[in-house]
Amino acid sequence: MADDDNNTSEEQEKPKSKMLIIIIAVLVVLMIGGGVAAFLMMSGGEEAPVDDAAEPTQMPAIYFDFKPPFVVNYQWKGRQRYVQISMSVMTRNPAAIDTINTHMPLVRNNLVMVLGSQDFEMLRTPEGKEALRQSVLEELQKILTEEMGEPGIEQVLFTNFVMQ
Repeated sequence: MADDDNNTSEEQEKPKSKMLIIIIAVLVVLMIGGGVAAFLMMSGGEEAPVDDAAEPTQMPAIYFDFKPPFVVNYQWKGRQRYVQISMSVMTRNPAAIDTINTHMPLVRNNLVMVLGSQDFEMLRTPEGKEALRQSVLEELQKILTEEMGEPGIEQVLFTNFVMQ
């Protein structure tokens, strides 16, 4: 009977020692995790104000569609050809849109002149379309710089480009 009592006390001590090892392991993991979290919070807190001061907040993009589309005619290989272009501009300055609206006759005139001065054959290539887009952007920025003192427009986007 004494042997039976020894066996039951050994069986009761085994689960207790396993439970103790599990509890110690969980505590070690929690302490390591807490140390890592504390380190990240300490190092992250010092850098945040520096980043906020270095990065100015950027205004959201504003798009303006030119209505109606621009239609320009060309003589090409003895035939009459047409190009219809719908375009939008992107800015982050609402004053640029107001200036474009105020000076719309000047803007449309200058853009028709830029569009009409292009080579029809060149417009058929992606490089020609990109060169035209850059020319239109430069013309718009020139007008806005003269009228409001800054370029104002970031991008010109062709939303429809039909050649016939």
